[in-house]
Amino acid sequence: MKRSHFLKLAAFSAAATPAVLPGMTLSLNGAGTKKPKRLQPGNTIAITAPAGAIFHPEKLEVAKTTLQSLGLTVKVGASITKRSGYLAGTDEERAQELMGFLTDPEVHGIIAARGGWGCARLLNHLDFTTIPETPKVLCGFSDLTFLLNMFHSQLGWTTFHGPVGINTWSPATINSFKEIVMEAKMPVYHAADATVYTGGRAEGRLIGGNLAVFTTLLGTAWMPNLQDAILFLEETEEEPYAIDRMLTQLQQANVLNQVKAVVFGSCNKCVAEKPEESFTLHEVMQHHFSNFRVPVISGFSFGHTVDKITLPVGINAKLDTKMKTLQLLESAVV
Repeated sequence: MKRSHFLKLAAFSAAATPAVLPGMTLSLNGAGTKKPKRLQPGNTIAITAPAGAIFHPEKLEVAKTTLQSLGLTVKVGASITKRSGYLAGTDEERAQELMGFLTDPEVHGIIAARGGWGCARLLNHLDFTTIPETPKVLCGFSDLTFLLNMFHSQLGWTTFHGPVGINTWSPATINSFKEIVMEAKMPVYHAADATVYTGGRAEGRLIGGNLAVFTTLLGTAWMPNLQDAILFLEETEEEPYAIDRMLTQLQQANVLNQVKAVVFGSCNKCVAEKPEESFTLHEVMQHHFSNFRVPVISGFSFGHTVDKITLPVGINAKLDTKMKTLQLLESAVV
């Protein structure tokens, strides 16, 4: 099911949410980051489903085996087997499980089982007064874009746009996850086949995620500060007109006028059902970003793709469109 089908529901959820939740402050929005401790062999990582239901729990076995091969102990939440329509249990159940893992001193990291839809519905059920000041590794993509950016903008956490439990867990995906959250490396990512729409170099904080979910943050208190940021975006199974609509909304909301650069993922399966009646995705990108005021490049491997890099939200990076590289300028964990 496409995330854009839930845009109206997400907007309603955000409108129904108070401007500031109990124990939450807005003072950290863009002011700095708190880095979690790196995951080490022997640490426990929890798998939870804060959004969509897991209709085939057996698919998590690959994730469990992979994480265990890295020396981590895996703890699987009860949400993996719960159902409430398309959600992994009720909002209260999913929020309670997430809070439990956030406050459990024996849990060092949390990875989402999948995306889908549902993270925004948790806000009224999260108690931020009980969350420890020291952050934990929080990882996922797709609908997790909401939680990743909210935890960064409101609590100052460095979060991780990376694999989820139901994932391909290819060697490249595993290696990137390990480099970022376990080895504190600062890799240089190279996209040889990337398309450059506007050339140049830029440095800034990495902010972003899934385009449809990120767009739902507009007008809410959870929208991160994008001043001087490198905005990274990706999408899957959205037609070019939908990408055009969302990019137009970001432009008209003054988002694209704030950033230092824009980096797109592969935008998997973003093709028109009737190509003869549509622009291509490349043409839409040209309309928005040819001769843009800052560097724009498309084709990096993150999000809805087999081989995915883990991108830390809030960490400084450098983009060079001539070299087609994206380089982390600091480690994401301590």
